[in-house]
Amino acid sequence: MRAPEKLTTYLLELLAPLGPISARRMFGGVGLFHGGTMFGLIAREELYFKVGDANRPAYEAAGEAPFSYDTKLGTHTLGSYWHCPPELLDDAETFQAWARQAIEVAAVAARAKPKAARKRGAS
Repeated sequence: MRAPEKLTTYLLELLAPLGPISARRMFGGVGLFHGGTMFGLIAREELYFKVGDANRPAYEAAGEAPFSYDTKLGTHTLGSYWHCPPELLDDAETFQAWARQAIEVAAVAARAKPKAARKRGAS
């Protein structure tokens, strides 16, 4: 089993008490989903959780940073996903509490998005 698959498997085991969590490959990484809403991202063998106003101060206090990647035009930062403090992986209860907050933030963000206009068939 490759290292990214081991990390994904380990995280799914840690997250199991939170309900149905799924992992989907995407863009060279893995998205973590709860109820169809993405709340986590595994990229470069690192975990990032969905962050909003409610939980951002905890990540800042832990000295973590948002997900970023390099492009031809420079570095692009995705401020809605922040690096999960690695020490959380050693404490299942605390890790699950942070994951639960990420799930809640993701759900709030999903509800705030306007629904896509439904395309009408040709008459």
